[in-house]
Amino acid sequence: MKPHSLIASCALTCIASLLLQACNKYHDHSPGIPCCQIIQVRQGIFDEDSLAIVYNIKGNPVSITRANVGTGRPNFLFRYDKKGRMTDFYGVYTSPNPYFEIWHRYVYDGKNRIIVDSTYGFGLIGPGGPLPDHDGILRVNNISTYKYDWKDRMIESTDTYGKASTITTRTYTYNQEGNLAKLFTKSGMDTITRYFRFDDKVNFRLLHPIWQFLNRDYSMNNSLSVEPSNYNKYGLPQNAYLGDPFYGSFATIPLNFVVIRYSCK
Repeated sequence: MKPHSLIASCALTCIASLLLQACNKYHDHSPGIPCCQIIQVRQGIFDEDSLAIVYNIKGNPVSITRANVGTGRPNFLFRYDKKGRMTDFYGVYTSPNPYFEIWHRYVYDGKNRIIVDSTYGFGLIGPGGPLPDHDGILRVNNISTYKYDWKDRMIESTDTYGKASTITTRTYTYNQEGNLAKLFTKSGMDTITRYFRFDDKVNFRLLHPIWQFLNRDYSMNNSLSVEPSNYNKYGLPQNAYLGDPFYGSFATIPLNFVVIRYSCK
């Protein structure tokens, strides 16, 4: 190989390595998934709600800030342990309000997968976690449990919704394309089976495992309504209707018609 060819080859290798490192700074992306972050999700064409997302140096989300904050519309904060695992996800009001509206606290299995999600409602923000309110009450709104398959996709979830035992169980079945083919829900004696359709683009929630978990969405493609012209050059939806199977939401926040902005490397 000629010297200048060798130099060029080494340069390309170095550039590719740097790009990979920059992407891995966010988190480990699977092949075919763009090295992008979701930085804003805006509700509706009239700015009915706007979510600004900030990430830390490791590429993990640390805050979701709304344009208009109030009861039922809190900002959200994230906490992580020394392993970089999300330990807490909670909704707060504008400082110096000391109360949280909702607080999720997580327990992991040996494979670093969340298996228990305890949800508390309306208490005081503590340095180590949720604290009781001034009446000494710490309300448990829900306890969820999760099971996963060998691909670390959620295959079962349970919810108590404040009761002493499981109220609702959901079973997730995936097809050969890696999309959610069927969602079976059992609540008491009632059962519902739902089926879904997907596009052929990269699921925008795959950009970070936290977005997958918070929406219980591990599909490879998007189950949403997007016009062909509303994908960006990376195949990610920019204007979309967030409908089934997740009832119109992002990171547990109810949304329908949205405009999504990304930062890509």
